[in-house]
Amino acid sequence: MVTSGNYEKYFIYEGKRYAHIIDPRTGYPTTGIKSATIICPNAELADALATSMFVMGKDEGIAMINQLKGIECLIITDDDNIITSNHLNLNYFDDDNTEQNRINN
Repeated sequence: MVTSGNYEKYFIYEGKRYAHIIDPRTGYPTTGIKSATIICPNAELADALATSMFVMGKDEGIAMINQLKGIECLIITDDDNIITSNHLNLNYFDDDNTEQNRINN
């Protein structure tokens, strides 16, 4: 399991936050994803996929992960939504300490 995130390495310029992961297509920092966690048997592949998720974006990234056998993903978007790949079941507790289950939102 590997997590890439933009919450530790960034800078703020004129009130705007810039992440350290750069989209090679534009030359600008990526936006839309705060954190991407990949679960798979190979750490090197997981690292590459986690960083790639930032460049691909949540929709295209999840679509790709859903096509890969034995690999799952959890994304936290810039607006704190949680998105998971098709076969990753996420159990969590809400503010009222009630157990919830969120699957591929």
